[in-house]
Amino acid sequence: MNGVERKRLRVTFNEDAERYDRSRPAYPVEMFNDLVALAPLGSNARVLEIGCGTGQATLPLARLGCTVTAVELGANLADVARRNLTDFDTARVIHAAFED
Repeated sequence: MNGVERKRLRVTFNEDAERYDRSRPAYPVEMFNDLVALAPLGSNARVLEIGCGTGQATLPLARLGCTVTAVELGANLADVARRNLTDFDTARVIHAAFED
């Protein structure tokens, strides 16, 4: 895969962030239960999420009381994630490439 194709694929889901948010299945609750069992997640945990998309994992982490900083490459995806997280002042979404 060449560099041009790689760059195009990086932003594919951003093209229709609303549809992506509606159609993407949620992560199973059991995954977050396992995460809590394996890591000390809760109100004093700080989480860095890379590529949060529309906040599919960010929202459950915020509900656990984690302070989440999420980095998202796609501006449209970041906007939807911010909207999905409006009830959680401990979660913030940064529109940027993680490498930057």
